[in-house]
Amino acid sequence: MKTKYPIKNFVDEINEISEIPEKISEGIRNTVENFVNRFQNINDSDASAKTDPQKWSCKEILGHLIDSAANNHQRFVRAQYENSNSLISYEQVEWVKIERHNERSWKELLLLWQSYNLHLAHIVSKIPLQYLNISFIIGSNETVTLGYIITDYLGHMQHHIDQIEKKLT
Repeated sequence: MKTKYPIKNFVDEINEISEIPEKISEGIRNTVENFVNRFQNINDSDASAKTDPQKWSCKEILGHLIDSAANNHQRFVRAQYENSNSLISYEQVEWVKIERHNERSWKELLLLWQSYNLHLAHIVSKIPLQYLNISFIIGSNETVTLGYIITDYLGHMQHHIDQIEKKLT
């Protein structure tokens, strides 16, 4: 399945929509555990550093991923019971600005991100196949299926993890 953010690690090609719940939930678990194992001991000053005031720090990127988890949690669940073809959008810049992730400790952010994503992996693994082809509009964007949203979620996470890794290594 082609998505905005291609999945780079931990998931073989998805050939059938029926493979999404198992492969994506396992991909989320593996991505999270791999990242936590490698970056759990980063110090707060490195995680807060900004090379450009207009760019996010590692803490802000991780905070954005927490926000993404919160927004997608709503989508993954609501898509299974609401009779609407519209799902909530997410104003990422405003969320990150309001939440002030740089004022939190790296360990707190990492623990919240890890726990939330393990919860989402469980939810994804339990989504009945008949919901994966239901179409939705997020904000004013194009129509996408729940299967697309779930798959893109993991690719989006890995895209931002790559950004954090580049900043910290």
